[in-house]
Amino acid sequence: MSCRSTGAVGLRTHRAAKGVDARARRVRRPAAPVPSLRGAVLLEVVLALTVFVAMAMAVLGGLAMAVRSARHLQLETRAANLAVTLLSEMELGLVPVEDAGPETYEDEALEDWTWEVTVQPVTSELPELEMTTVEVIIRHTTAGYTYRAYRLMTETAGEGEEFG
Repeated sequence: MSCRSTGAVGLRTHRAAKGVDARARRVRRPAAPVPSLRGAVLLEVVLALTVFVAMAMAVLGGLAMAVRSARHLQLETRAANLAVTLLSEMELGLVPVEDAGPETYEDEALEDWTWEVTVQPVTSELPELEMTTVEVIIRHTTAGYTYRAYRLMTETAGEGEEFG
């Protein structure tokens, strides 16, 4: 009897396994892709590319602005140095305190730079206080940049006093 029961159990198991396989085949069949999912993936890719391009443009725009700011700062620093140098030369008497220019610089490194000086007397209620306003205008002709510096000078400035 033990052989029959084993055979019978084996038969039942085989039939049950066959039925499971039939159900599994029905479940395992690939479903047809849903068209809306393909469209959603495409939309997601397009949106990701759009965000990437927008961020890249923002970074490049910021970089361009930084380069322009650095160039402007370089021009401003050079012009301020040239103006202070010219005003100091006037105070030392190396350059006369009078209207002049526009003049070009003799140095080849400064070939795009020009300078101009305007002098105006300042009226005062005190007769012993004679002062003039000196305006130095420094221009970079290529970049179209203009820098102005002002200084009040006494009438004795620029007379080149001897030391010693």
